[in-house]
Amino acid sequence: MNKAPLVSVLKLFALLFTNRWIHQWEQPHQPPPPPPSPRLRWKQRKKSNRSKKNRPKAPRRGCGFYQRIFTLRVALWYLIFQRLNFDQSLAAVMRDLRRGGADRLGPRGRKLSQRIKSAQTSAYNQARQRMPLALLQAACAYLGQQIILMAGLARPSKEKPAPAKRQRQLLDGSTLRMLATPKLKKAFRPARGQTDWCLMRIVVGFCARKGALLSTAQEAIQTSEQKMAWAIPEKAAPWVIWSADRNFGVWSVVAQAAHHRQDVVVRLTRARAGRLVGQQPLRSGTDRAIQWSPTRHDQAAEGTPRDPVAGRLIYVQIERAGRPIDLWLFTTLEASDYPLELLVQWYGQRWQAELHFRSVKTQMRLAQLDVCSPEMAVKEFYAAILGYNFVRAVMWAAGERLESGVQTLSFANARRAVLDWMLDWTSGVGHATGTDQRWAQSLLEEIRQQKLPKRKKPRPTQVRMVRRCASKWPVLKGSRRAAQKRYEKRTKSA
Repeated sequence: MNKAPLVSVLKLFALLFTNRWIHQWEQPHQPPPPPPSPRLRWKQRKKSNRSKKNRPKAPRRGCGFYQRIFTLRVALWYLIFQRLNFDQSLAAVMRDLRRGGADRLGPRGRKLSQRIKSAQTSAYNQARQRMPLALLQAACAYLGQQIILMAGLARPSKEKPAPAKRQRQLLDGSTLRMLATPKLKKAFRPARGQTDWCLMRIVVGFCARKGALLSTAQEAIQTSEQKMAWAIPEKAAPWVIWSADRNFGVWSVVAQAAHHRQDVVVRLTRARAGRLVGQQPLRSGTDRAIQWSPTRHDQAAEGTPRDPVAGRLIYVQIERAGRPIDLWLFTTLEASDYPLELLVQWYGQRWQAELHFRSVKTQMRLAQLDVCSPEMAVKEFYAAILGYNFVRAVMWAAGERLESGVQTLSFANARRAVLDWMLDWTSGVGHATGTDQRWAQSLLEEIRQQKLPKRKKPRPTQVRMVRRCASKWPVLKGSRRAAQKRYEKRTKSA
C-alpha cells in the first residue's frame, strides 16, 4: 500500500491529536489588575444603588481556557463530534466524555472521564461560547491547505500553473434556518413577514476533484448571492477556476474573478447571451471571442475596475433524457489549452455541488441550526465544514476521485466509519491495538468498502418542488405569537 495516503491522513488528524498547532490559541496567564486608587474607591462607595452582586470582579490568577476540563482541543473535537454524531445534543457530548471518549485529548495523568463529576451540559456550553471564531476559521484554512497538498495541486504562485495543476471550485449558494431569537433577528433578519425563522445565506466553493469545501461566505438573507460571491475570490488563491450556474453568470462576478487573476466557466441566460452577440443566431458548437462590457445596471465590487472582460462565448446543444438542452457558457480560459469539449465536460460536473450540499445539510445536520446567538451560528457552520472536510479528505486518500462527475463511495457510510475510528482513537482503543500507521491503514481499508450500489437503470429526473409535511394539525402561517393571539381571541368569543 502506498504510504503517501497514510501520511496525509495522519497529518490531518494531527490538527486534533497534537498540541503543536492549537497551542498558539491558548490563553496565557493574566496577572490581576492593579488595585483602584483611593479616589476611585470613594466613587465606588458613593454609588450605593449598585448592589454587591453587580460590582465588577477582578479576574482570578490563572483562570485561562487551558486549565479547565474543556480545553480548546477538547472543545474543538466535540464541536466536530456533534456534527458527525447522530445525536447532536449537548447531553450526548457529556455521555461520551464520561465514558472516556476524550481521555486521550486531555493532559497526561488523570483522565478526563475521571475528572468530570456532573452530567450537566453548562460547562461544555460555556466552552463553546468561549472558543474564538478565528480558531475555527484558521482550522478550516489549515485543513483546506492540507487537502490541496494531498491532491498534488499547485501552491499559490505568481506564474500560471499547468492546466492539470490548477484548482477548480464549484460555486453555489444556499440558506440555513434558525429559530428566531432577539439576537438572531438583529444579525439574520427573517426573510419576509412575521415568522419564527431566521435565515442565513451562504455561498461556498466545493473542490471539483475532492468535493471538499474550500471557500465560504455567510451573510443575512437580504444580501444577494452575487454580492456575497465578490468576497470569495478575494480570499481564494490566484489561478483558481470557478464553475457556476446562471445565478452567478453576471458581469460583476466575472470581473471580480478576473481582477484577482482567476478564471471562470459560468452559464449564461438566453437573454444575456443574446445581448453579448448582438442577437445573432448561433449554431451548436459555436466558440466566439468576445468582450463583455458592463451596462449601467451592472454593479461592481469596491476596487474592481469597470473595464470589459475578454473571454469566449460557447453555445452547444446537448441531449438529456431525450430532450435538447441549450447551453450558453462564458469563460476567460484560453482556447489553446482549454478546448470546447473540455469546458462542457467541466460544467457538467457542476451538478456535484448540489449533491455536496445534500451531504452537508443531511449528514452534517446543517439544514437547521439550534443556536441562540449569531456568534454560535457562525461557529456551528465552521464546525460542520471541519467535519465535512475531514470525511472528504479520508475519502480522497481512500481513492475517491470526482473528475469524471461520478461518485463511487457513499458519503454517509464514510462518515459513520470516520466517526467510529476517531472515537476509538480519542478513547485510546486505536492506540492500544497498534501503531498510528496501522490505525490509518485500517481506516482507509474500511472506507474503500463503502461503495455505492450500481444502479441498473438511471434515476428519472425529478422536478424541484417541496412537499408540505402531512399532519392532522393546520399549517402555521405567520409567527406563533400572532397565532396565539388569534387562538385566545377565538376562545374568548366562544
